[in-house]
Amino acid sequence: MHWYAETPARRTRQVIGDALALGWVVLWVLVARWTFDLVRLLAAPAGPLRTAGTTVETRMDDVADQIGEVPLVGDRLTGPFTGAADAGESLVSAGDALDSGVTRVAWLLSVFVGAVPILFVAGGYLLVRYLWARRAHELGRLRQGDSAQELLALRALVHQSPRRLVRVDADPLAAWRTGDEHTIRELAGLELKRLGLRAQQVPGS
Repeated sequence: MHWYAETPARRTRQVIGDALALGWVVLWVLVARWTFDLVRLLAAPAGPLRTAGTTVETRMDDVADQIGEVPLVGDRLTGPFTGAADAGESLVSAGDALDSGVTRVAWLLSVFVGAVPILFVAGGYLLVRYLWARRAHELGRLRQGDSAQELLALRALVHQSPRRLVRVDADPLAAWRTGDEHTIRELAGLELKRLGLRAQQVPGS
């Protein structure tokens, strides 16, 4: 498979295009990462919530334990403190839920922000590069066949602009029909050059 052209000019353009596509991907990966970090700021209260909840739960449990040791009435007095400890546990759970929820939203948003431009631009560019590579591979095999130049010249008559065709011959179609070797060789060269392949590799050129 020909991934890069054989002619220097087109190969240079392809290398530059690949570098720009890679730069585009890196740019949007960085933007997606920045988006993730920005959304994650919304989870800032989760840490204090967990800390406050843990502190309340620990202290209320300690107080309940100490009051529970009071003879006769200790068990009755621990109820409010046990409830306060449960409230502290609820604060910890709320902090965990806030953190996980914001993290989930941050991932979804950052992936969306990064994936959409990458898929549309870099994905489209890769598709174009693949289609070119496939056509170049087919022509690379075609030029090695027995009737390569005639077939390549016919492709040139279909794909090349009239302005380029008349530079080869005033009536290139008639020349192709009569088997004019010079015209056929020039037309084949045009078709190979169109995809960045070297015309001199055609047998008989």
